[in-house]
Amino acid sequence: MNRQELIDAVAASTAESKASTGEALDAILEAVTSAVTRGETV
Repeated sequence: MNRQELIDAVAASTAESKASTGEALDAILEAVTSAVTRGETV
């Protein structure tokens, strides 16, 4: 599953727009990436 397929799937199951779902996914990935960079467990 690529990024766009994930956005499509989440948007379909939550009835949110693809744009807002993409923004949320980007925020989640940024938070996870930052935590891993700092050596935290995710």
